[in-house]
Amino acid sequence: MTGSNAEYESYALLSQEEREPFGFEDEGNPSGAKHARVSRSSANGHRAWLPWVLALLLVVAATDAVTLLYISRIMDTVYADLSTDELEFANPYHGLDALYRSGTIESSKIDPIQNIPRVVAQVFPGRPKELAPVGEHDLFNKAFGTLSPHEKHLQVSPDVHTIAQFRALDFGMEECSLVIQLPGNGDHIESKEPFLFHPLSVFEVFRPDAPKPLDVRKLSYSTRPPRKEKIATVTPRAGEETPITRFPCAWGTLHTFEVACGSTSDCLVDIWSSQNTTYGIYMYQHQTV
Repeated sequence: MTGSNAEYESYALLSQEEREPFGFEDEGNPSGAKHARVSRSSANGHRAWLPWVLALLLVVAATDAVTLLYISRIMDTVYADLSTDELEFANPYHGLDALYRSGTIESSKIDPIQNIPRVVAQVFPGRPKELAPVGEHDLFNKAFGTLSPHEKHLQVSPDVHTIAQFRALDFGMEECSLVIQLPGNGDHIESKEPFLFHPLSVFEVFRPDAPKPLDVRKLSYSTRPPRKEKIATVTPRAGEETPITRFPCAWGTLHTFEVACGSTSDCLVDIWSSQNTTYGIYMYQHQTV
């Protein structure tokens, strides 16, 4: 056996992987061996690029995450739905107080001004987490969209309390009286809702601790302002205006009241006011200058 034959026989006993360092091709299938080497070279090239591809993906993902966080911060700050409750109520009567105190002018006689509550809402002791109804009489018009009638609802029963909030606005009309007015038998009621009333009803009226405007969208029996004091017990009469209390009301101040059944009364009142008829709970502002 020649040296070359012996070398070849030794090489033939090697596996394909063991043959490669010697630089020989498989004589039985030289093209297959060459193709295998090219495939492995290509695979090695792909593996060399893989870390760079992963690094690029990580950079893109990190950039997206930072961008989303930045957009979220902008939405929470620049475009946040901030409440106006903390804003100062601007004084449109600047200087009038000093003018009237000077005694150089005499004020005109002004009749009491009727003040309709800015918020009237019902809460339910038996369902403390249920939110107050909103937009019960809203209607949709194709030409104008959603229309909200200027209507207020006074409803009180053992299962329902009514919370009303007013803002005193007029300068020099800074003494207020709170009243309940109910229609009589012959009075016209514009609302489609029936007037319900138990003539022996006794109501208790409380003043909650509510220095800020109420948000009806979040108002329920469990979230209503805590009661500060009980101010009156009243027995309204149909067809009459029943006074509840009288109190100072500087312009711009908020005044909130809660009406509930008396502790021993099976009371009931349910009445809607309209643009042209004022029933339910409201207040008068009386002249003070």
